[in-house]
Amino acid sequence: MSMSSSRRRFLQTLAAGSALASGASLAAEKAGSQFDFSADIIVVGLGAAGAATAITAADKKASVIILERQPMATLRSNTRLSGGYIHCPAKNGDKKALQAYFTALFSGAYDSLPSVGEDDEVSKQMAQYWTDITPNLVDWLKSLDSDLKMLKTGGGAQYVNFPGAKECSYAVYRTSYKDVINNKTTTYNRPKAEATEGEALHQALINGIKARKDLITVMDKTRAVELIVDENKRVVGVIAQKDGKLVRIAAKRGVALCCGGYEYSASMRKAFFEGLPVAGWAFYGTVYNEGDGIRMGLDVGASLTKAGACAARMIWAPPVQYNGMRIGVTTNGIGSPRSIVVNSLGERFANEALITGGITNNCFYEKACEQSSKTLTYDNLPSWLVMDETMFSSRELANVTRSTVGYGFVDFKNNADALKKGWILKGETIEELAEKIAATGGSASRMRPEALKRTVEAFNADCRAGRDSQFGRSKNTLQPIEKAPFYAIPLFAGGSNTKGGLAVSAKREVLDWDGKPIKGLYAVGEIACGLNRGGAMLTDALVFGIVCGTTMTQA
Repeated sequence: MSMSSSRRRFLQTLAAGSALASGASLAAEKAGSQFDFSADIIVVGLGAAGAATAITAADKKASVIILERQPMATLRSNTRLSGGYIHCPAKNGDKKALQAYFTALFSGAYDSLPSVGEDDEVSKQMAQYWTDITPNLVDWLKSLDSDLKMLKTGGGAQYVNFPGAKECSYAVYRTSYKDVINNKTTTYNRPKAEATEGEALHQALINGIKARKDLITVMDKTRAVELIVDENKRVVGVIAQKDGKLVRIAAKRGVALCCGGYEYSASMRKAFFEGLPVAGWAFYGTVYNEGDGIRMGLDVGASLTKAGACAARMIWAPPVQYNGMRIGVTTNGIGSPRSIVVNSLGERFANEALITGGITNNCFYEKACEQSSKTLTYDNLPSWLVMDETMFSSRELANVTRSTVGYGFVDFKNNADALKKGWILKGETIEELAEKIAATGGSASRMRPEALKRTVEAFNADCRAGRDSQFGRSKNTLQPIEKAPFYAIPLFAGGSNTKGGLAVSAKREVLDWDGKPIKGLYAVGEIACGLNRGGAMLTDALVFGIVCGTTMTQA
């Protein structure tokens, strides 16, 4: 979009340090001028990435406008729906080992293949930021709200085979305002003192924003739709929809896109995903991630990288949809004793308990997306978690405290209620269960009772022998499926969010297809995640939000 002479005069005024650019609150321009509001920095999206960017910029005396498409009163970001896990290695740990570990995490190169990492220099720069910032994240978050408790959890680094993993004094914390996290009830919109998990992280970040209200203004119910570019191809503002009208907002120092991924954009799924991009996938994050930032970035010449990446696993998707796409739930029980996962033919196809590096984001969803080379069918989408009564009665199959259940997108109360609704299939025998699976149609219509029975019998024999002869499941997960009745739920590829998208430098500058920064444009979070592997998404958002806020104030 070319810039008119009146807009050029306006931006010259901004550069001269007008009150409009540096004022502490929203400032409407005179009637007839090109912009309705202005600030030093515009941040699009109010999750962890947007909040960290805005808070850091404000601490460096920049004025910030945050554009958030959802109403603040009911805002449900992926940050808020999360488990609130923050990675924070010990301050006195081995920094060299930490740098090596993070370099492997970002590049994908590790000890057995030390020279195959992509974007090596960028990976090293990103790893350096993580090495410098992550040991201080607990202190940074508590500085936003001294009431926040950071509960240490788990052991060391997740990817135990990466260089430096054993020596870097790794640690993970969970955000909470309570001493103990209750895994039975959601704390969404409850008083701050009761907040745990992602709800606690959200409230701490909002508290930090409110404490900087002289420099940060949040415009909610405002959806960014287009970037404004001047004749020098510099991004100088945003056009947004608010109250049914378009508003134009100027940014003296730039725009940071922190508005999430594209989980609920069918067209982007088709462009980037493997397998069955719409029918075979589901997500348990916010439904409001529709790829807005990626669209805007592409419109001004941004390039893409690893656009098909996502924090994924195999998840349950009850028959609840948004924009024609399945909404998933945080799923419990996959890989547990007294259960198996089978495809539409009633056959196991993977080690159900296989989890890379000790976290749930990197299990066997890639296998589920494979197309049969013989029939060109997708036999593993959906897959089916088959279990017996002992397994069914031992846990709720969906997490009720966070994700789409805890924040009201899916009305899951408990297993019994889901069974009553028909979301869970039940059979008095394995054969009856197979018939009910086949009756759901689609690829499942190929399920044969005798095939599923043979698979369960073979698994049970392996359990008695103490060895999974097919896929090598760990011995502690090998308990037979034998107590009737039997149950099944459909599983799809998916998870919390996508994480590929706009290509960025380590400093969070958005890059064009020649690898050059687009002036005035930055991106943080799921829209441009630097992690080669899943997990630590909140940490990535916070670290690079801090980096981005610093970069933009130095521009």
